[in-house]
Amino acid sequence: MAKKKRVQRSKEDLKQELRDQITLLQHACEKYDSGLEAIGKHIALSLRVLLHHYGQSRALLEQLGLRDVKYYDSAGPINPKNLLSECNLIVLHASSNGGKYIPQISAGGGPFPPRKVTLVEWWNEPVLKDQQGRVFNRRDLILNVADTDGGAHVDPELEEAYMDLSRNNSLGWVFGDGNIEKAFEGRTELACMRQIAHELLMTLREIFPDMF
Repeated sequence: MAKKKRVQRSKEDLKQELRDQITLLQHACEKYDSGLEAIGKHIALSLRVLLHHYGQSRALLEQLGLRDVKYYDSAGPINPKNLLSECNLIVLHASSNGGKYIPQISAGGGPFPPRKVTLVEWWNEPVLKDQQGRVFNRRDLILNVADTDGGAHVDPELEEAYMDLSRNNSLGWVFGDGNIEKAFEGRTELACMRQIAHELLMTLREIFPDMF
């Protein structure tokens, strides 16, 4: 079969695609905030479209020349002296009903004021460390959800560290009220998707205020 002719997209066409992706991401975030936790998988897919640049996969933001701008980081670096598990994208929320992992934005913020970093730092710097010392960066989290765990594909096997994070509470936090003790609830990886989306939307709002 002959290869079909392809036509270069214009800058304006790419900007319209960005508007569409921002709208989709905002809508998914609103649904997540209203209680639809599983929509975090669609958030991961939108983040992948915007950010993942590898081989034949070209990130939309790269096509628009946005690799050199600074991105908001709400997590800060992992503390190398901390022997406990750590993820500052999320907050440990406790109430009389138990404990739950929630995104920073749902708790009004985290322990560090947002800072601006390069895309390379933002994409590759570790943001989560589990009880076994295994680390994840934003790229790891987004691609695991989007590529293997229901964002765009459902793989028959998952990476062990990701399986433990998403199914086995590898952060290890438990809630106890003196009578019972149980693991924190909430999908850690999806709470991270929501917070990463918040960081990216803050960044894009400064660059393209007319799209918001």
